[in-house]
Amino acid sequence: MKLRTLETFRIRLPFRFAFSHSLAKRAYSSNLIVKLTLDDGTVGYGEGVPREYVTGEDIATAENNVLRSYVPLSSEFDFSQPNKIKQALQNGFKSLGLEEKRQGASWCAFELAVLDACSRSNHQTFTTCLGTKQLERIRYGGVVPFAKEKALVAMLFFYKFCGYKTVKLKVGNSPEVDQKAVALARQIMGPSCTIRVDANCAWNLEQAKKAYTLFKPHAVASYEQPFPADDWDSLRAFSADIEEDVIVDESLCTISDANKLAAGKYCDAFNIRISKVGGLLPATKMVEIAKEHGLRVHLGAQVGESAILSSSQRLFATMNPTFDNYEGSANFLLLKKDLCRENLTAGLGGWGDLSYARNRYGNGLNILDERILELSEGNHCHQFASGLSHEVVR
Repeated sequence: MKLRTLETFRIRLPFRFAFSHSLAKRAYSSNLIVKLTLDDGTVGYGEGVPREYVTGEDIATAENNVLRSYVPLSSEFDFSQPNKIKQALQNGFKSLGLEEKRQGASWCAFELAVLDACSRSNHQTFTTCLGTKQLERIRYGGVVPFAKEKALVAMLFFYKFCGYKTVKLKVGNSPEVDQKAVALARQIMGPSCTIRVDANCAWNLEQAKKAYTLFKPHAVASYEQPFPADDWDSLRAFSADIEEDVIVDESLCTISDANKLAAGKYCDAFNIRISKVGGLLPATKMVEIAKEHGLRVHLGAQVGESAILSSSQRLFATMNPTFDNYEGSANFLLLKKDLCRENLTAGLGGWGDLSYARNRYGNGLNILDERILELSEGNHCHQFASGLSHEVVR
């Protein structure tokens, strides 16, 4: 079974409200969708969320990576054999140098589309294509962006009343301003809630130590990406200094990053976001590296993911019952429009199950092509014949 067409779409997903942290403020997300159609008519979809300040990719460079570097690989894929597809993806990832290059969003969109098309064509789910389901459901934590006090209180009470047991606050203003937010979170969420903070590269070592002192009375469980992505020395010093977990996010984008961070004892935990690291197969490798070195693992999400990434992440999570925390699936809460019929928003208590994907193949979704076209800001199509392809720009 060969590939008939590969299409890319640059879509804009508008938010219900602006989402802010120390690196960015956005009212929409520019996402890359890859759509594959096989000889038998099977269609598969993948998604990546380029963030220039994370992997260096914007929507244009991510799409260009797919069209110029990944299309030549896909013309030779045999979609009738899932194990060979997995090996072909791993070989392609390595041959393109992506174990060291930060091209996670573009490869993720490509990889997910390939896996979706392959598993649908072979009447498999992601879980049977990639591994064994070990969990029936997962429990998400809430994420709270920068906000003024009234909005902050409203979001915290929402998570409280919905029964969430974990919230992560975006910090990175002054330590004194952040301390008020952390104190408010503890007051509203109560003593049993796990409270985490994420500085998104905002601090230097002195600021981190000051924030730690101010936050200590409020029992913060972990400190995520306190320093700029390349300041690994401060990471290691801070991690050695405090008993709470220091988690890496923006510092962790490639397999090479994972190996160096783990071997050098620079941190206590990884935050693995599928779009950031290049899809499910590289994410699996990062989980293995973390386990090997005794590190904890969190499964994160990019702000503005559609249901394509949310479902892929959830299916992946049920095969890996080792994550300390799960983020994402805020689809209906954040997005004005999604790309499928299903609603993947986490339910009461933060719980998300696989009921939407029961007795369905691939990522379990009914994708709305008309919605993709409605939200598209341009697309390209490669048509394949006899191992060759030509491009149609629309």
